[in-house]
Amino acid sequence: MGTFVFTGGHHNSALVLAQYFVSQKHIVYWYGHKKSSRRDQNNSAEYIEVTASKIKFFDLPAGRANLNLSELIRLPYGFLSALKHLINHKPTAVISFGGYLGATTALAAYILGIPIYLHEQTVVAGKANLLISRLARRVYLTWNSSLKFFPKKKSLVVGLPLRNGIKTAKPKKIFDRKHPTLLVMGGKQGAHSVNQFIFEHISDLLLDFNIIHQTGMSSETGDYERALVLGGCLGSLSDSYLPMGYITENEIGTYLKSADYYLGRSGAHITYELLLLQLKAVLVPLSFTHQREQHKNAQELVKVKQAVVLSQSNLTLKNLRGAIAELKRLKPEKYDLNGDATREIYDDITNTL
Repeated sequence: MGTFVFTGGHHNSALVLAQYFVSQKHIVYWYGHKKSSRRDQNNSAEYIEVTASKIKFFDLPAGRANLNLSELIRLPYGFLSALKHLINHKPTAVISFGGYLGATTALAAYILGIPIYLHEQTVVAGKANLLISRLARRVYLTWNSSLKFFPKKKSLVVGLPLRNGIKTAKPKKIFDRKHPTLLVMGGKQGAHSVNQFIFEHISDLLLDFNIIHQTGMSSETGDYERALVLGGCLGSLSDSYLPMGYITENEIGTYLKSADYYLGRSGAHITYELLLLQLKAVLVPLSFTHQREQHKNAQELVKVKQAVVLSQSNLTLKNLRGAIAELKRLKPEKYDLNGDATREIYDDITNTL
């Protein structure tokens, strides 16, 4: 039995692997963010799901390496905090899923001589993961196209650890009305601009679709509260609109499999899961991500005729209807995915320690 620290920016797949380590009788600690952003008063989806799994959570006050003074001040504080936790926990290894949290913890682990393992979820490589890869014993990749960014001798393409809800879920009847169902999501924190679009056009959209709408739980935007109020003002159409703050890992597979179309961002996890389930999608990538990461994720679905991409500025009612009409004509091709990486990563880590 070993002790392992999990950390990083993509908590969904990291949590799948962490839960597997727990099931194999290892001790697991989690270094993350209790809040999704500095000004958000609500607990993050990461904190809620990790603690629900009975994994001990430690709020890491790490900062981003950018020109923002408040973030720069947090850099040494976050590093010293990670160093203190690692000295106390004495982990067998640190398993990072990227981002500035992952980089902070990995650097502290490297100084203490603790082995580091990294998983990259995206098509491109973030700056933090490029740094961590230099320190890591092994780099696990989701996509073959990511190999060019990392040291080949220690990189292994394994795919993505898949949430059990994705693998085992079956579709269910959510609405009585026989309209196609549109699942709207904006990542674990929601997408305020996508939410605003739905709010503005809800009456028109409900003429065409039943809508499942994950808004996120941000206290800054209050989008979930607005969705609840709006849902109560739709009269006879209220039963065709299901607002949700956050769809948990146990529920996500059911909602994906019960939908006819997806509208939302093209983050690493949802891109992989859409391909796996072959759910047609209208993708609205975040435009300011590193190396246009979400645009490149989206192209993986476009290549197999499974998605239409709209920029945020082009997300209009007319364009959405046009995109759905195009999706109806498309015949998706099979995408060659690597599958569920959970057991392969676990075996490799435990065999190389």
